[in-house]
Amino acid sequence: MLSYGNLARLTDAVGCSEPTARKALRFEENTENADEHSLANKIRYNAVKHFGGIDTGAADAVVKGDIWTWDYPNGARLAINFKSGAVSITFNGRVTDCADSIPTSDIYDWQLKAENLK
Repeated sequence: MLSYGNLARLTDAVGCSEPTARKALRFEENTENADEHSLANKIRYNAVKHFGGIDTGAADAVVKGDIWTWDYPNGARLAINFKSGAVSITFNGRVTDCADSIPTSDIYDWQLKAENLK
């Protein structure tokens, strides 16, 4: 995930088109094509390292509209509304933690919290 305006800066730095970058950031590249996969990895690396991108773990997320959910092997589920910023963690069928709005920089912390519930 990139902040508004950083996609154009990223594509200029990496030397690719915006559709190519969007495809890479959504993990939609053809992994059987080594060149395409290598470029996608370069785009994702630069997005996080140099342009404030956040790894949302989107490859494992289920996306329905603005709501992204992650299900973890421990039985926890993390749900984030990317429009409002609302977040919740359910564990064994009940909400264990929630917030009305979080900054995108806190997403990784919430992922770790859900993943490590016991």
